[in-house]
Amino acid sequence: MSLLSALFDGDEQSTRERLETLEDEANDRLDTRVDTDAAPVTVEEFGVTASAVVNEGPDDEPVVVPVVRFAMPESREQLDRDAAWTVVPETLRVLHETYDDAVFVRHYDVQFAYDGDELFEAREVDRIAVAPDTVQRLVAESGFDGDDLRGYVEREDDIDDEIAPVAWGDAADYGADNSAVVVSTAAVGASAAACGGAAGAGAGACGAAGGT
Repeated sequence: MSLLSALFDGDEQSTRERLETLEDEANDRLDTRVDTDAAPVTVEEFGVTASAVVNEGPDDEPVVVPVVRFAMPESREQLDRDAAWTVVPETLRVLHETYDDAVFVRHYDVQFAYDGDELFEAREVDRIAVAPDTVQRLVAESGFDGDDLRGYVEREDDIDDEIAPVAWGDAADYGADNSAVVVSTAAVGASAAACGGAAGAGAGACGAAGGT
């Protein structure tokens, strides 16, 4: 039995319900606090698309990567990254306030998706990944703002897209090798929610990401 199978064994329903509740809470806060109409970037749709359970933490708690995705009307090449970064700080604050005291968070993913009509139909997806302790500074330190956050992430990014911080990189395919369990409240399958380019790569791109 794999680690993640053992994690969910006998308690799958309560674990899923707990993560789905957190996703709903985060989406409610995002709707209130992330004003894409006022931002210098055009967004077609956005929201929490998944909570990827990537490991087992202290006291058998799930280690989670919350994922928020912004569906962009332009192509990857056309996107103004400076403008896109403006929605990142408040998005991270919302995720941290929702998840930090509830589960063990590995890092937070903020994704930008292109070439798709909806959040789950993107053929290309980029991400910014930030560790909880960095987001805590954003929440707690008055002298650490969105510009400081970006500067820190860009300085500390070691060009390894697998490990936070990631200033800008390809989205991770959580669940592609059955090493993660992806929970999503979205109507569309979770496999697309947590995968970069899932629609373009086909159903096999994320393996059993939406499974057990």
